[in-house]
Amino acid sequence: MEKMKKRYEPQEIEKKWGDWWEKNNYFSPHPGKKKTTFSMVMPPPNITGALHMGHAFNNTLQDIVARFKRMQGYEVLWVPGIDHAGIATQNVVEKSLAEEGLSRQTLGREKFLQRVWQWKEKYGERIFSQLRKLGVSCSWEDKSFTMDKSHCQAVEEVFVRLYKEGYIYRGDYIINWCPRCETALSDIEVEYEEKQGKLYYIRYPFKNKPDAKKTHLVVATTRPETMLGDTAVAANPKDQRYKNLKGTRLRLPLLGRELPLVYDQYVDPEFGTGILKVTPAHDPNDFLIGKRHNLAVINVLNKDGTINKNGDSYQGLDRFECRRKILEDLKRRGCLEKIEDYPYRVGHCYRCRTEVEPYLSPQWFVKMEKLAREAVKAVKEKKIEFIPSFWKKGYFQWLENIHDWCVSRQIWWGHRLPVWCCQSCGKMIVATRKPIQCDGCGSRDLEQDPDVLDTWFSSSLWPFSTLGWPEKKEKLKRFYPTCFLCTAWDILFFWVSRMVMMGLKFTHQIPFRQVYIHPLIGDEKGEKMSKSKGNVVDPLRMMEKYGTDAFRFSLVAPKTDSPYLRFSENRLRGYRNFANKIWNASRFTLMNLTDFRPGGTVDDLKMLELCDRWILGRFFSLVNCMTQHLDHYRFSEAANSLYQFLWGEFCDWYIELVKPRLLGKEGESSRYTAQWILHYVLEGTLKLLHPFMPFITEDIYQQLPIHEESIMISNWPVAKRKAEPEVEEKMNLLMQAIQEARTVRSEMGVAPEKRIDLYLKSPHKEKLNLLRENRSYIANLVRTEKLIIGEKIAKPTGSISSLVDDIDMFIPLKSQRGFDKERKRLKENLETIEKELKNLEKKLLSKDFIRKAPSEIVRKEKEKSSSLRSRAGKLKRMLREIQKI
Repeated sequence: MEKMKKRYEPQEIEKKWGDWWEKNNYFSPHPGKKKTTFSMVMPPPNITGALHMGHAFNNTLQDIVARFKRMQGYEVLWVPGIDHAGIATQNVVEKSLAEEGLSRQTLGREKFLQRVWQWKEKYGERIFSQLRKLGVSCSWEDKSFTMDKSHCQAVEEVFVRLYKEGYIYRGDYIINWCPRCETALSDIEVEYEEKQGKLYYIRYPFKNKPDAKKTHLVVATTRPETMLGDTAVAANPKDQRYKNLKGTRLRLPLLGRELPLVYDQYVDPEFGTGILKVTPAHDPNDFLIGKRHNLAVINVLNKDGTINKNGDSYQGLDRFECRRKILEDLKRRGCLEKIEDYPYRVGHCYRCRTEVEPYLSPQWFVKMEKLAREAVKAVKEKKIEFIPSFWKKGYFQWLENIHDWCVSRQIWWGHRLPVWCCQSCGKMIVATRKPIQCDGCGSRDLEQDPDVLDTWFSSSLWPFSTLGWPEKKEKLKRFYPTCFLCTAWDILFFWVSRMVMMGLKFTHQIPFRQVYIHPLIGDEKGEKMSKSKGNVVDPLRMMEKYGTDAFRFSLVAPKTDSPYLRFSENRLRGYRNFANKIWNASRFTLMNLTDFRPGGTVDDLKMLELCDRWILGRFFSLVNCMTQHLDHYRFSEAANSLYQFLWGEFCDWYIELVKPRLLGKEGESSRYTAQWILHYVLEGTLKLLHPFMPFITEDIYQQLPIHEESIMISNWPVAKRKAEPEVEEKMNLLMQAIQEARTVRSEMGVAPEKRIDLYLKSPHKEKLNLLRENRSYIANLVRTEKLIIGEKIAKPTGSISSLVDDIDMFIPLKSQRGFDKERKRLKENLETIEKELKNLEKKLLSKDFIRKAPSEIVRKEKEKSSSLRSRAGKLKRMLREIQKI
């Protein structure tokens, strides 16, 4: 057996075991070996991305599940993959070209795409090597890419089928347009934020004056540049102010275009003056008004956000420069009545953060109503389970109010639409393969639609396209539907809901049985990480600094009900200490197992001491608890149960209690029993910990006297005994007594190496018997010189007393000379604690703090307050005791 190193060096063991696992092909399923399968697909990170905290959190959770299920005996398939990320990747490559003085337009489509593929080969799989550092145990031989040949085939098959069944259509609609990316965006690709803007009141003069007193109507708008495309003004038919203006016509300021006044229920009489400028080409609601009233549609924007020829003298100006110039001209002509501050929501491109424009454009759409109805039904019928369940509400709301999905994008990188237009007769041909000739007129002059599909279109097929669909491959039969999907809440609508719709439509089955929705990772304040805020944490740096196992544990241990999980480097330092504690405890155990040869079962053990029965009971309770927690994806609860057992019970108590037995002071039989239980509990706990901290557990496991090939393919522990409540009750009382005596020692400033006298008194014989039978535990851990246990013990002169349950505790102080010094020290400690407690309680009385602070912080502050009050009470009691001496 190799001797464990004195210091835990995570970097040294992580690469060693990561390479070894992969070399031995432990991550991939082995058909025929096991009957029960468990499958899941990795949410594919973009090929543009490096590992960020969100990836680290999401993949740690998935890896915990994969390792747990593998140890339970399942044949696990976890499919990794990357997404081509159309807009994001094209932007990155265009920036790279710009540094060379090139653009995609100068290169042309074919050469530009060659450059994108070159970039993908160089950087695209970078994130896979970073995920390997995280220790993820996915089946690397099954890795996928959304632009692989098989995925392209699946995407084309789906598009063609949807088109032939009437789900896909082409039409002119107002869409969200990004002038920077020069492409359409779906509604959920637009991110909104509040902005303090302006509301401009503009006078529109009458062409024919209906009232001698009125020369104009006043229109309020936040976007005066779009007035260049106005084709009407509108009022609500119930608005009494404008009821007598029917048939009135007005002039568009600056351009002089004649505009009708129309009446429409959509107009809000409370907004501005109650008169609305109608710009059908640049507002989705105006577009609908225009349809209802047969209005002209005038587009005034080029694709890059500049004004086109319909903008008259403003042609060529950027949209925001045009706004400034129009306002100057309106003011000069007396048409700008007033300007008010006005807060409103502004949409931005989710990729480049450019303000989007409502834009009239011919696009391809998917009809969503029927698909959404089936997706709602699947969840309501409990075919798919959401964890936590409250996410169902948002899922239902979005699907029940869904709009048709704009799936075409005006970029070059992505799945090109399988659509060809006959240049002779104009017929549109949709097919999985390029047609030789037009089936209408026979012409061979066919041109493919230049648009590509929304990235989310291809990723919506991910659960079944990664398994070989539309071909009926063996993996599709064995592993579909998948069992589990783990993802963050921010792509519930982008991705999860669409996968459900597409899965049901094309496989006639749900794509996954359970969906675990987790928070996003925030900073210590719970705020979203962003480069602009300077609060981004690099997971690779954290792993390098503290070790991957500690980093993984720090991600899953905190529990939160908020949308953002608070990441704390201080907490990570604590879990590095936890890893060190595990290493040191294991090293101590193995040093005491050099002559040990395990044999038999737990039922073969004879003459167990109280602490032996207690630690076995606690271990078996932990096994049941861990299994239940992980079966229900309660990651935080599982992690904290492990932490409490390993540190708070196994290391701090059991190891300390058996140290004398390991030295042979209580006989060889007792020593062997202690060795057997140490080995058994350590081995079992390493297995329970393995899904969370895979590297350190494998390294220690390989050094046990007897072990299987790898911990990751060993069997998950099973509880062999039922809990013994009376054993736990007895042990808890002993631990309380020991802890209290040690606390008094500490508070009284007794040096750790010094021994004390301890008197324990109780009126109950069963408790006295318990104390007497286990006096060695007390004597060793409290470090007593004299230990007196009895029913009739008088309090010794010059002693401090305490009480645990109904056990009186007396600790005599050794000399009068130190009393004054101790009294002074206790007073200083008490003053410090009372000052801290006063400030803390003032904070907790603040309604503002309770309302604004996260619930986790409030809870911790309350716990701290309770602990300080308890400690202050003990110090006061000790001071009273010492005053009497």
